[in-house]
Amino acid sequence: MKKLLALYCGLVVFMAVVAAQTPPRTSGASSTTTPPTITVTGCVTPDTMATPSTDSSPRFVLSSIDPQGGAGNPSASPAAQPRSTVTGYALKPAADVNLGAHLNHKVQITGTLDTATTSNPTSAQPSSPSSAMPALRVTAVKMVSSTCP
Repeated sequence: MKKLLALYCGLVVFMAVVAAQTPPRTSGASSTTTPPTITVTGCVTPDTMATPSTDSSPRFVLSSIDPQGGAGNPSASPAAQPRSTVTGYALKPAADVNLGAHLNHKVQITGTLDTATTSNPTSAQPSSPSSAMPALRVTAVKMVSSTCP
């Protein structure tokens, strides 16, 4: 009986040691962090320098960035460039956002930086000025003025 109890205790200790050495299983989903939401004020202008693409949707750029406009996100990641160095954003509107209605208007845009476009350019030499700009996925637009400076 004592041998059986000792064997049982030894087995329990052995299993505890083995369990402690095995890394925990992770789920199949990757654990990615969502980019921070930022708010930027500037003028919506057409992207006249964009290279032709297969889609016929108009392309827009946020230019004349107001360094004081928008709340931004003070805890933004280093990938989020400071507004003082950003001269514009290539805008990628969500399906429910109509940037064409705000063409040549001063607007406040809320969205997230498109890290795939910003951090991984498709070529070493940009094909247009807008491709050198960080891309901003637009989730909301608020008109500030009907004219741009």
